Amino acid sequence: MVNHSNHTDKKLLEELKDNSEAAFSELYQRYHQGIYAYLLNYVKLPPLAEDLVHEVFLKLWEARQRINVSGTAIAYLHGISRNLALDTLKHLSKNTQLQQELIEWMHPSFMELESDNKESAFLEELFRKAVSDLPPQRRKIFILCKLNGKTYREAAHELGISHSTVKEHIAESLLFLRRQLAGINQSLLFIGIFLYSLKNFF
Repeated sequence: MVNHSNHTDKKLLEELKDNSEAAFSELYQRYHQGIYAYLLNYVKLPPLAEDLVHEVFLKLWEARQRINVSGTAIAYLHGISRNLALDTLKHLSKNTQLQQELIEWMHPSFMELESDNKESAFLEELFRKAVSDLPPQRRKIFILCKLNGKTYREAAHELGISHSTVKEHIAESLLFLRRQLAGINQSLLFIGIFLYSLKNFF
């Protein structure tokens, strides 16, 4: 049996074009965690990002005959991921019913709060207030990375600071938000990020 783990991306893409399921499996094992993190920068909700990872690789398989093997696998996957994430967010931003269904699926006990979208407004306001209380530079970095979908390196380049400085600010921001929103569990914190960013994304 051929050991595909030693193959280069170029070789794997060539074999994928020839309908190799083994090459596809190796690409999935090699990149699915990174693609999850990339998608999470856009959609904010871990379960939604997990679902989209599978869709990204499904699209990769469906488009295997059209792959340009001179490119890199990660660049190709990032392209699929970004388009899929933006399409998903655009669809959600225009459909409040889908937003509600997603929230209820993410956290069923959320339905115990008052209906008529008051729960969404409640979380958005809590999150907006907490973000506004961050120090100015930290708030700017948090908004760039967690609400606008920038990578840490992109934010570092834009602000003229180091990658490690961005990471430190994000870590401190998340700790601060968890303290400020101590009565809300982590899944609801992600929902707050999602709702706030969705309203400001388009």
